[in-house]
Amino acid sequence: METTGTQTQLSLAAAQAVRTYAATTRSALGTAEASVISYAGLWLLLASLATAAKAEVEEALGLSRTDARAAALALLEEPHPTVAAAVSGWLRPGVELYEGLPIRLDPLPDQTSLDAWAEENTRGLIRRFPLQIDAQTLLVLASALVVSPRWSEPLEHDDDGRLLLEGGFQAVVETDAAGPVAVACPPSDDAIAVFSVIADPAVPAEDVWRASEEVVLRFDAHELRNHAFDVPGSGDGHAWTVREVTVAGPAPSERWRSHLPEWKAESDHDLANAPGVAQIADGVESAIAGAGGDDSSETSPETETVCLQKAVASYDREGFEAAAVTAMMTRAAAAVPQEKTVREVDLRFDRPHAVVAVARGGAWEGIPLFHSWVTPA
Repeated sequence: METTGTQTQLSLAAAQAVRTYAATTRSALGTAEASVISYAGLWLLLASLATAAKAEVEEALGLSRTDARAAALALLEEPHPTVAAAVSGWLRPGVELYEGLPIRLDPLPDQTSLDAWAEENTRGLIRRFPLQIDAQTLLVLASALVVSPRWSEPLEHDDDGRLLLEGGFQAVVETDAAGPVAVACPPSDDAIAVFSVIADPAVPAEDVWRASEEVVLRFDAHELRNHAFDVPGSGDGHAWTVREVTVAGPAPSERWRSHLPEWKAESDHDLANAPGVAQIADGVESAIAGAGGDDSSETSPETETVCLQKAVASYDREGFEAAAVTAMMTRAAAAVPQEKTVREVDLRFDRPHAVVAVARGGAWEGIPLFHSWVTPA
């Protein structure tokens, strides 16, 4: 029982940590209007590597290194009917580590295999790995996160072609962050709630996100009532109208309907400046002992880390679907050139000239593929 209680506390702490991380990262990166992004996918990757950090990460990730790592493992090991998550790592053959990293490292495959990993772990929603590896790549770390809840019943369309929600949770809620907002959440049996929250158009996106978090927290605390009109007055608002209609036969005293758009989104994000990335990257980079070669074990190579995410999402009459692959790559930094005396020859193509592209190899050997006559401005 004590173990279960500890697990529950860790789960609650992890949920709060991810909520806070989403808010701080959104502010740090200015991604309030990103079409789709998974802060949880980045947090999961960083938390999985947290114990490799040389400095404490609690301020960035919301949990201590050990607790963040434990929470990440619990998420990866705990089955969920609608969420799939994975974290993997790959090390280039010939590269040695001074110390181990807290995830399994397989031999670095080619780009095609990384693309296949992304497709397999996002149920085909993402077919291209966010990073392009090259000869300088030493280490690749990635997380995949995918959700696909279905509505309990498919939604119909209204006369304007929008999705018509007549069940689920619908309310008008007064919030501290954004004033009155309208909320709609279709019913689902897949243990995922998908809230749509709309505020007055004059409200900044950052404040709408704060209001959304407020709505979810109050919903989870059973402080919000379905079909509640939790605002002063009872008339029309920025996203709702109120009218009286006559219907035949028995009917409830109120009938709530939400008109929602069908939508799809795809985004690519540079997450190098997200909270916690630098701390984790420092720990990962310091673990790399060498990049192969005769002197690889003697000195640590100069390295740099990039962190990218590809995310997709869709919302339609059947349900909601979203996936994200977040990847970090540590690569050998370009060597600083040594000074020396050289003969310098300048060729100036500052008049009209020809350009031809010629194929090499196999049956295409020598075939001129493209010709261009270039006239410089």
